[in-house]
Amino acid sequence: MRQGHDFVVALFLTVFILTGYSPLSASDPGKGDPPPRFDGSRGELEIRIPVLAESSVRMDGRLDDAEWSRAIVLHGFTEFAPVEGIAARHNTEVLVFRTEEALYFGVRAFDPDPSGIRASLRDRDNVSESDDYIRISLDTFNDQRRAFILTANPLGVQEDGVWVEGGVRTRGGRGPPIDKSPDLVWESEGRMEDWGYSLEIRVPLKSLRFRNAPVQSWGLNVERRVQQSGFGSTWAPITQNEANTLAMAGTIVELEGLDPGLFLEVNPVFTGRRTGSRDAASGVFVHDSPVGEFGLNLTYGLTSNLTLDATVNPDFSQVEADAGEVTVNERFAIRLPEKRPFFLEGTDIFQLSQPLIFTRTVVSPSAGAKITGKSGPLALGYLAALDEPTDGGRTAVNLLRLRRDLGESSALGLVYTDRTHLDGGHNRVGAFDTRVVLRRRYTAQLVAARSSTAGGADDPSSTGHLLYAELQRTGREFSWGAVAEDISEDFSAESGFIPRVGHTRLRGETAWNRFGPPGALVQRWGLTAQGEGYWDPDAFRSGESRRESDLQLGANISLRNRVSIFATTFYSDYLSPPEAYAGLFRQGEGGLEPFVPEAASLRGLKGVRLFFFASTWERISGTLRLQWQEVPVFDRALGVGIEPAASRSADVNLNLRPTRSLSSTLGLRAERSTFQADGEHSSTAVIPRILAQYQFTRSIYVRALAEYSSQERDPLRDPMTGTPLVFCGATGCAERSGFAEHRLLGQLLFAYQPTPGTVVFVGWGHTARDDRAFGFSALQPQTDGFFVKGSYRLRF
Repeated sequence: MRQGHDFVVALFLTVFILTGYSPLSASDPGKGDPPPRFDGSRGELEIRIPVLAESSVRMDGRLDDAEWSRAIVLHGFTEFAPVEGIAARHNTEVLVFRTEEALYFGVRAFDPDPSGIRASLRDRDNVSESDDYIRISLDTFNDQRRAFILTANPLGVQEDGVWVEGGVRTRGGRGPPIDKSPDLVWESEGRMEDWGYSLEIRVPLKSLRFRNAPVQSWGLNVERRVQQSGFGSTWAPITQNEANTLAMAGTIVELEGLDPGLFLEVNPVFTGRRTGSRDAASGVFVHDSPVGEFGLNLTYGLTSNLTLDATVNPDFSQVEADAGEVTVNERFAIRLPEKRPFFLEGTDIFQLSQPLIFTRTVVSPSAGAKITGKSGPLALGYLAALDEPTDGGRTAVNLLRLRRDLGESSALGLVYTDRTHLDGGHNRVGAFDTRVVLRRRYTAQLVAARSSTAGGADDPSSTGHLLYAELQRTGREFSWGAVAEDISEDFSAESGFIPRVGHTRLRGETAWNRFGPPGALVQRWGLTAQGEGYWDPDAFRSGESRRESDLQLGANISLRNRVSIFATTFYSDYLSPPEAYAGLFRQGEGGLEPFVPEAASLRGLKGVRLFFFASTWERISGTLRLQWQEVPVFDRALGVGIEPAASRSADVNLNLRPTRSLSSTLGLRAERSTFQADGEHSSTAVIPRILAQYQFTRSIYVRALAEYSSQERDPLRDPMTGTPLVFCGATGCAERSGFAEHRLLGQLLFAYQPTPGTVVFVGWGHTARDDRAFGFSALQPQTDGFFVKGSYRLRF
């Protein structure tokens, strides 16, 4: 019997070997066997992906290559929006395998109504707001703090970036903490089908950063968004009741032999330009001679997880102009986003809950270098630049950031910034910060910083401190947060963005939400409350009353088909101490006398804000903000309120997509204020903006921008007499005059960008000044410029 059994087994194995059978393994599934399937809704979140010796996949979006039959399948998606925890109403399958050089993802996104799929041709990093998409999250260090994000719409148009737990959230704090500035090199192609759409994605290992370990694990999640309905689902279920989204991801285990090989990118850049400007003395418009310049960008992988970036003579002329801001009654400086490529790549590590590092303070660098990466639990970021702005004052800039992981989701960090002015003086800031996640729901953040500032030989040095503490409770139905902050008058962060100093601040906020059942007209409704107070630091410690406060109560409702309405009412007090008005005078019977406003006039200021968002239709979406508010008229130089004014403002943005290739944004910002005492005009601002883009292919587009900014402000006055206020300083006395500015801006750009770093830009920009608001009859050109830029990304 034993011999007969052995004979049968031998015969069985011989037949299978001769017919080409090989046993199924996690590293290479057999061609004739169904691939392993992992159901995310059933908790099957630990996966092993097959390793194929090579791949001949044609990146055409069809998923008909033989390699896909050997890939594992992720399915069983779970919704997180608008209803959390139910089975996804749109079926999605994700196929995964890898070779020694790359990861491959194939997607079948089924849709019962394919005609409603939203997809358009557009440039990179602009798909997630309006198009359906698939988003892949790769936590390559498996530290639940940072993940590469790869997003593709149904046509394969790409959006990428880095998810940073605890980072700045998009969409006004309601979106995910994704920094979209880093640009990775990867491939994606999509294809529309009668059952939905399919995607093929290839991610070279050389484009990622990961640990140097023989065997490692990565975090993985896949998200699908259906824009027509607002449905969002993920393979690994997520919930708003936990603070760390990356901690809820699945895991790719037993990744062996990962080696990105030599990683070196050389990016030579040539720029030619001709600029012109109006001479202030003669009024004659003069064009400079054409000039050409060479620059060089270098990226080198020091290790698989540590990268060196360097730039010499960088050019940022293709960067789109900042959207016009209303500044007729701004009390503090406005923070504008960083858009320049060198500063954006890999700088998520420099993010803090207090912006002690803000790279737009480096105005015009002639050279720069940075090192970013992670070794074990320690993350490192170092940036050095030589800043040479056109107005003089060369400055050496050094920014250092260290952060060490603690436990599952917590971290401890150090920051050091140094701006040394080569003609004398410096500003240095040292800071400690920590982020602690407690019981997976509560997040505590602390920042303690100290600055040291020295001017020239006759300017004494000064020191100051910043202390910041924040505690948040995350929750889908109930959440709250509290902030305490103390910043001394002498604190200065020249490499950061801290526009207000010399105060103690307390803030608290809470939100309460309720959700409708699947398919309900009302998907969510909720209430919010927020209170904030400012004290003089010494007054706070002695228990005196606050000098400023703001109370906001709000309600919101989200309807089916992506319509949301927010309403907020607020009640504010503004009162600066008398010494804050030092140097400000009004005309009295006996001459100039110190000005201090009546305390009662700047208390009890009321307002209401309405906000509408609609994205029901594929071709049109938009936002509308209306606001009625009683606000102080501010002296910008002193940062103090003078008298109350009635302000009415509107901000409209309309996004039009008449075809898959053509998109445009129409915007209008308008504000008008009148003095509350007598109804006389105080300030007016009107800023219309038109941005249109035609996408010939995924890599070729033409963009046109036109913006008109008309802003006027009357002189600051004494509310009692209506006479102008006067400021007396070391150089004498002068009225706090008003201003009027009417400016037209235009830009045209042709772009060819097949991959990040390989580009051809041809652009033109022009500014003109108008003699009166929307006069157009007497426009005077102020500046113009024509430029050509070409660069090629060499990758080794």
